Amino acid sequence: MKPQPSSNNRSISYAIAAVILAAILGIGSGLLMARLAPVNKFSWAGLAVAPLWFLLEFFFEGVVAIIGAHAKIARIVSTVAVVVGFYAAWFIARG
Repeated sequence: MKPQPSSNNRSISYAIAAVILAAILGIGSGLLMARLAPVNKFSWAGLAVAPLWFLLEFFFEGVVAIIGAHAKIARIVSTVAVVVGFYAAWFIARG
């Protein structure tokens, strides 16, 4: 019989999955905005990041019970993942 993973390990894995999802959303929106925004207008880049934060907040409101004690740190790291993913994709796509 396999031992059941503790709830702490499970909540950590859910928090990691949330951060990965946030990074994927950031990369996707960075690529999308790099393609849609005017060529010499860097200020357009910030328009896509703000809605992502709102989406993440709604997402975390629903899964905060699953993540448990790691919800606050997952929110912070997810926000960083969105911003880093967005701007990394933006600068790579724009060259």
